[in-house]
Amino acid sequence: MKPSPWLVRSGNSEHARLRLFAFPFSGGSASSYASWRKWLSPQVELLCVQPPGRGMRMAEPLIRDIDAMLTQLLPELLPLLDRPYLLYGHSNGALMAFSAANRLLQLGAPAPRAIALSAKCSPTVDRPRERVSELPDDRFLAKLRSLDGTPRELLNDPEVMQLFFPALRADFALGENFRLPPLHPDLARIPALILAGEQDETRVEDVFAWGDLFADAQRAAMTGGHFFINTNPGFARKLDAFVRAHCAPQTEPVPG
Repeated sequence: MKPSPWLVRSGNSEHARLRLFAFPFSGGSASSYASWRKWLSPQVELLCVQPPGRGMRMAEPLIRDIDAMLTQLLPELLPLLDRPYLLYGHSNGALMAFSAANRLLQLGAPAPRAIALSAKCSPTVDRPRERVSELPDDRFLAKLRSLDGTPRELLNDPEVMQLFFPALRADFALGENFRLPPLHPDLARIPALILAGEQDETRVEDVFAWGDLFADAQRAAMTGGHFFINTNPGFARKLDAFVRAHCAPQTEPVPG
């Protein structure tokens, strides 16, 4: 199959029992989840979404709307749904993963075995949304520092940060422009894992509200801030167990 610029693949695709599609957070890219290969089950093929404006796609136009992004992404993803799959998204990536699941069902595609969402306020929560994408540079930089997901050496280099600002602002706009769309009735039947950081600026209960959209939702609060996925080893164990539990039935049992 011809490689897609939208998806960076990792793992043995020929023998994988399940494909895990991972959607990046604001400022993230396909490389943000590359280290997961060390601990994911060898039965899982990891496919990381690579939006325009980063990596090998640096020269491509940025996208500020999730619907527009999915219109381009889903034709690349559909041919890969010939085996069981799971969707994951962190922060703004949670909105992308959720929206992708809904759009795929509307297209008549096979449903994901499960979905995992972390560190994002549910769109069902009625709270004012800060327009971070429109903040002046100094306040925008302060916001990035508070999230603690950008390396300090980059934050302390004004010239480098000016290069990253357009892509970062476009990513924040993705979330700020998002509105809950009409939902396919089968969406609620997808098993879900909802993860929140106990020290995150986003309130745990607002993240857990995602679970109200699913009939079968596990919720877990994890020690750490917005990027607990990078600092809490328990995250890897939690997600790996969830992924293994939704592999094809013939896969090895979930470790106790």
